[in-house]
Amino acid sequence: MNWILFYYNSLPDLPHECPLFSRNIMHRDFFKCNPTNTGHYKYPRFETLSYDEGCHKREVQRFLRRPDPEKYVVFYTRHTDAQGESMNKVIGYFKVGEHKRKPVGFFASDLILLSKDSAIPIHYSGRGVPTSWGRSKIKPVVDRILQDLISSARKDISARYQNETQEIMAMLQSEAGRRRMLETCEGCSHSPSCYWGKKSVSKRKEVLDKLYRRKRPC
Repeated sequence: MNWILFYYNSLPDLPHECPLFSRNIMHRDFFKCNPTNTGHYKYPRFETLSYDEGCHKREVQRFLRRPDPEKYVVFYTRHTDAQGESMNKVIGYFKVGEHKRKPVGFFASDLILLSKDSAIPIHYSGRGVPTSWGRSKIKPVVDRILQDLISSARKDISARYQNETQEIMAMLQSEAGRRRMLETCEGCSHSPSCYWGKKSVSKRKEVLDKLYRRKRPC
């Protein structure tokens, strides 16, 4: 069994009262507002169970070329809470299934996605991409976590994630939907404690239009 550890850019915690997002789902950073994230916001796609070379291009290609019969991608995120504290946590995995030729990538044949309160802390903050066949110091840690995820009865919330993400994406990719989202945020009394809400109205509109206007569904 071989694995590779990829980073997942997650949405920071929003106020518990936020009507747009379930409080215990670790969504992607739709708004690119998590201050501790890297630039990507589309990967992995738990709603389509897919991953491609749009992120970690060389690593994805090399990983998929390996002859190992069982390959897993383990995902960790830098979870940022409402107070600005962050901690790296494993959020789930994809087991590599059907390969895609263009773009190079795959669909998961099996997966698990954990809720926020079930995510597993991991003390890793390097810039590399650890692998089971490499020399990373966290190899024993990831080995244990992956074995636990595969063999344990941890609750998978991917179905909830998929349903909510599809609703969110439908809103983001519609001009009327983006307007409703902006109006919802504008009328929220918790904006000062929200990474997204404390941005100005014009800045929020600019970000949403830049990310989602004339974009196909992710």
